[in-house]
Amino acid sequence: MQFNLQHRCLGHTSGVYDLIKLTDKTFLSASGDRLVVSWNIDQPEQGNLIARASDSIYSICYLEDKNELLIGQAKGEIHIIDLSNNQEKKLLKVNEKGIFSIVENKSKSKVYILGGDGVLSVLSTVDYSLIFKQKISSMKLRSIFFDEELNKTFVGCGEGMFYVFDDDTMEATYSNQLSKQGFSINVITNYTDEVILCGGRDAHLRWIHKKDYTVVNAIPAHNYAIYKISFSPDKKMFATASRDKTLKIWDAATQEILQRIEHSNDGHLNSVNTLVWMDDNTLVSAGDDRSINIWRLSY
Repeated sequence: MQFNLQHRCLGHTSGVYDLIKLTDKTFLSASGDRLVVSWNIDQPEQGNLIARASDSIYSICYLEDKNELLIGQAKGEIHIIDLSNNQEKKLLKVNEKGIFSIVENKSKSKVYILGGDGVLSVLSTVDYSLIFKQKISSMKLRSIFFDEELNKTFVGCGEGMFYVFDDDTMEATYSNQLSKQGFSINVITNYTDEVILCGGRDAHLRWIHKKDYTVVNAIPAHNYAIYKISFSPDKKMFATASRDKTLKIWDAATQEILQRIEHSNDGHLNSVNTLVWMDDNTLVSAGDDRSINIWRLSY
C-alpha cells in the first residue's frame, strides 16, 4: 500500500496555507498571493479563480447551508463571499492580526475565529454578529476543536497552553501548559469518542482524554512543527503535515507510520502547511513551495 503522486497543481505565486473540500471532486486552495482557487481532481491542470482578497489569506471556511465562503486574512479581516456568484457579501474586521483558523459549529449556527493576536472570537452565522470575544493568549491562536456531545470547545495557544471552554457560556473550565513554553499547539482534531489528537511546534503528537484531560500517549512524530492533522473519511488513516517538509501517513488504530513522503519521492520542497482528504484513497497536500499535490492510494 502506497500513496503516489497523481498530479501537481501549479499556479499560486506564494505559499498555500489552507485547503478545504468543496464537493466530492472539487477543493479550494488559499494562498499568500491573496487568491482562492477551485480545483477539480479529475481535471487538475487548470484552477478556477474564486476570489481575490485584499491581503494574504491564512484560512478559509465553507458554510454549506449558506453557500458562502469565509476568507481569513493576515491583518484580521474576514471576507464573506457568496459562491453562487463569487461576489463579496460582507467584509468584517474581527482581529488585529492574522486569522489562522475559522471553524463552523453548524448545530449552534456559529463560527469560531482564531487570531494571531491571541483573541478567540465567535460569530453568529445567521447575521455574522459578534457573540463572544476574548483575548486568551499572548501569542497566536491556531487550533480549535468542539465536541457537540460533551458541549466542550478545546483551544490550543501559541505559548503551549491548552484550554477547555463550556461551549454555551464560553467560560474556561480547564487550562494546562501542554507543551514547553513558547511551543504552540497548532492543531487539535477528533480521534475517538473519548480522545482528541493534538500536534504542535515541538513536533509531537499527543492523545488527550476528553473528560479528564490526561495525556494518553505522546510521540515525536516529525523533526519540526506539525501544522495539520487530517483523517481519511473512513477514519482508518490520518495524515500529518510538517514544517520539516514531510508528509506522513499513519495507521489510526496502531498509531504506526505507513508512509513518509518527502521531496526525494515527489514530496514538497518546503514546509507542508495543510492537507485535505477527498475520499479514502485521495489526499491533497500543499505548502510553502506553492504547489498542491494530489496523492492516490495504490495497493
